[in-house]
Amino acid sequence: MTQRGRGGRGTWPILTLLALLAATLTLLELVERRRPGGGRTATTSRSAHRPFRRSAADHPPGAVPQRSPDGRTGSDPDWIPEAGSPTRVAIVIDDVGFEEGPALELSRLGIPLTFAILPRQRYSKILAEKLRSGGHEVILHLPMEPIDYPHSNPGAGAVAEGMEPGEIATAVLRDLEDVPGAVGLNNHMGSRATADAAVMRAVLEVARARGLYFLDSRTTTETIGFEMARNMGVPAIERTIFLDDRREASYIEGQVRGLLRRAREGGAAVAIGHPDPVTVKVLEHSVGLLRSEGIQVVPVSQLVLEARRGSG
Repeated sequence: MTQRGRGGRGTWPILTLLALLAATLTLLELVERRRPGGGRTATTSRSAHRPFRRSAADHPPGAVPQRSPDGRTGSDPDWIPEAGSPTRVAIVIDDVGFEEGPALELSRLGIPLTFAILPRQRYSKILAEKLRSGGHEVILHLPMEPIDYPHSNPGAGAVAEGMEPGEIATAVLRDLEDVPGAVGLNNHMGSRATADAAVMRAVLEVARARGLYFLDSRTTTETIGFEMARNMGVPAIERTIFLDDRREASYIEGQVRGLLRRAREGGAAVAIGHPDPVTVKVLEHSVGLLRSEGIQVVPVSQLVLEARRGSG
């Protein structure tokens, strides 16, 4: 009994020391958590502010990152858009010329659009004149042979494999007559023709002689249009994103947001859409977003000019 009493009294100092040690450790942990950069809270904060980088897999098939004026892209880690400069987007409306209504409705949205007009259609000439008088840019939407021709028919005035350079030049010049005031051209279909060096050289010779720019719609990953244009000294640019390859409002809304995201990454981006009722409605609802702070909608020619100056 006496021994147990002594042992009990001997353990009290040890228990007291252990309690003090536990309290000290708890206090140190609380202090560490409150320090900048310490504890789990600080780790979460750093993760939330980590710069976001898109992988190549995030880009849709056939789409390419928009190049900055000096030739880099938004995915280059060393390239950052100039502070304070607006994010520029160009929106091209393809397949114009079949009817007046949708194109004129789009022209009244209050943002500068670029209209790609098909030749030899009922409203080709009259729309070119009306849209230009409304302050919009017009270009020739040049019909070009697709891979699955004749299942897919590009329409009247098309250029194709097997045509002589002179025939192609004559066709392009005739098509340009239907789009008075055109400052550039882009391909309508053309998944076969834009991959053919002979065809593209003949088309771009006309563009160079007329002082026109070339917008590569990138209907195939095999296209050589953009690179050949640059090599020939023809001002050129590439499509970044299609807005309405699916004619669904929710999808198109997502593509508009994707356009702005891609433009912020690279400083500029080019979208292609169509005068489809769903696209018209979505763009009407997106005007506020497209006019938001830091966003500037411009004609394609402005992006082409800036890119040429940067590569100059």
